[in-house]
Amino acid sequence: MSIDLHNEAKNKMRIIKQEEGDGVTRASLKFFKDHFKELGKVKYVILYYAEDEWVLNPDLMHQYVIIIGENCQLWMSGLAWGYYGEGPYGLFEVMQMIDLKISYEEIVSLGWETDDVYMFENVNGRLLLKSFNESARSFLCGVDNRLPWENRFISS
Repeated sequence: MSIDLHNEAKNKMRIIKQEEGDGVTRASLKFFKDHFKELGKVKYVILYYAEDEWVLNPDLMHQYVIIIGENCQLWMSGLAWGYYGEGPYGLFEVMQMIDLKISYEEIVSLGWETDDVYMFENVNGRLLLKSFNESARSFLCGVDNRLPWENRFISS
């Protein structure tokens, strides 16, 4: 009998969502600093703007930064990208705790209101912008094999 250790680990991975200060950068920074050590080695940083899905699913905030570590996931809603401001600077601070070489310009150069999912993969301590892939997707999909921001009301 073979066991898929990747899926086994994924299914047991804790998801810790920011419950207080939704949408407030300082609250997200505090949340991240409080839980940073629980992550273990960071694998991915996922940025997703969920405006359309937010209307359909009230459990979602309109944007998420999801940090996937080897031990758990942290979901934050008070960080942003794609413009100059407090939210993108907060994301820059978070990402600098993972990769000191990340630049603020890399954060503000990303498109803001886009359907694209941005994925930074940790490659030898550097966060590199890559295409959203199946490996990262597998950590985020629930038992129904849908991403958290996908419309759950679609009948098949």
